Amino acid sequence: MVIEEVQLGVLPDGGKLLPVLSERQAKCLRFLYEYAVERRDYPLGSEIAQHMGVSKQAITSLLNSLVKKGYVTRDRSLLHRNVRLTPDAVEKLTRQSGEDRRLEPVA
Repeated sequence: MVIEEVQLGVLPDGGKLLPVLSERQAKCLRFLYEYAVERRDYPLGSEIAQHMGVSKQAITSLLNSLVKKGYVTRDRSLLHRNVRLTPDAVEKLTRQSGEDRRLEPVA
């Protein structure tokens, strides 16, 4: 399924296209989505780093690349758990997952 995740930027129905992701970016994005769906919250940077098997500094760089590509945003008003999926990313991940559960906005 990694190939599908890497091709998140391609939307067959002509919707807004987001840039194609590397495997590592796709894995991180998928983790953010699944964590938010299951726990109704977003993970800490340390939780993302642990899941990805890299340092917190590497996660900061990875998240910055996802921000630049339009998949996530940072809520600067929050000290922790400040990374949020963009609505376009949520839509694409929900379609890709083929599941009935949808990620509702997490406060």
